[in-house]
Amino acid sequence: MGRRAHPPAGSRRRGCVPPYPDPRPPRQISDPMFHRTFASMNTRLSMVLPSTADQAGARLADEVQGLLREQESIMSRFSPDGDLAVLNRHAARGAVPVNDALWTVLDACMRHHRLTGGAFDIAQGAGRPGHGMHHLDVDPDAHTVRFTEPGLQLDLGGIGKGIALDLIRQFLLDRHVEQAFLSFGESSVAVIGSHPAGVCWQVGVEHMFEPGTSLHRFDLRDGAMSTSGNRPGETHIIDPANGQAVTGCRTVSVACPGAADAEALSTALFVLPAARRAEVLRRYRDAQAVAFDYGLAGGAWRVEKEWRYEQ
Repeated sequence: MGRRAHPPAGSRRRGCVPPYPDPRPPRQISDPMFHRTFASMNTRLSMVLPSTADQAGARLADEVQGLLREQESIMSRFSPDGDLAVLNRHAARGAVPVNDALWTVLDACMRHHRLTGGAFDIAQGAGRPGHGMHHLDVDPDAHTVRFTEPGLQLDLGGIGKGIALDLIRQFLLDRHVEQAFLSFGESSVAVIGSHPAGVCWQVGVEHMFEPGTSLHRFDLRDGAMSTSGNRPGETHIIDPANGQAVTGCRTVSVACPGAADAEALSTALFVLPAARRAEVLRRYRDAQAVAFDYGLAGGAWRVEKEWRYEQ
């Protein structure tokens, strides 16, 4: 299944280098700059609000933390009383009613499953092939879900942070925030407006073995970016074709308007062969993607293959 497994708590997956401004003559930045970082969704969220005073920024950050706690209670499969955990426990026995919040998430996942030709898949079944979202019996009118295959479980690790980032961004826009940089563990990014010293937020895809070295740059304005990747010995993503963890040292990065779209796409493109990536990307508005495959050469890890796509 094209889904991203939850990394261990406190782990750090390198996906992007910090944002830097457009390379134009710098403007003087004299306005306040609020920043807060806190643990959430098994990683850390970094929130930067230019032109926001500490008191106002602290109020917004407190509300964002509350919003994230709500989302964790909905989407975490590890919280025993969480909405997804309850569904996972009971759906193999019969149809389970799903509240509006979780239904919205599942509906988005079903959309991405269709758009990616099944490469994005939140269903898993103890590593066995054939356990996918086609084993969900869904009633869109009654908002119920039933698992038609025993042992099936749903895991939102490959899209949950993107959904949360989209909600945070809309929350901030509703409160008239005009500039923001949001980063979940450096692998999932969403922005509002532009960098205060430029016309966009420039986010680089980092070389996996050379921290601080950028292999590619996305220019984001009111957009998002997600990176999926494996370091040596790590297996974060399951291939829906065989139910097994994908091996090999590779990163796939996607930029597009929505953070959830970017998360789903980067996860799906990680398992898709290069020949099918462009076909899937064309189904998403304004999507861009880059992929880097690494290999050992002369005792050092180097980029062996590179693939880029822009609409």
